Amino acid sequence: MDEEQALRIIDEELEAALAGVAAPPHFAEAVRRRVRVGRVSPLPEILDSIGWAAVLAIIFALLLWLAPMAQSPWWLVGLGSAVLIPALYVGWRWGGEPTE
Repeated sequence: MDEEQALRIIDEELEAALAGVAAPPHFAEAVRRRVRVGRVSPLPEILDSIGWAAVLAIIFALLLWLAPMAQSPWWLVGLGSAVLIPALYVGWRWGGEPTE
């Protein structure tokens, strides 16, 4: 008997044993009152931004090394913004709701 088959058997036995069990109607509301949803920390988004900025900075450095045609300063500004904007967009999720 493999793991998937064992889990399927356990699942069927639990469904059969708990088929008639139902929570009272006010149970979900009582749980929501007791569970405190704290404010989500912005630290993961900040760390994501730093990580993506690092990845894109490496790409930026490789492009500068592989394509040394940066005679115009605007080329560097455009490439720098191409690194910074996606890092902020991907790393920082503005106003995201916490998942349940």
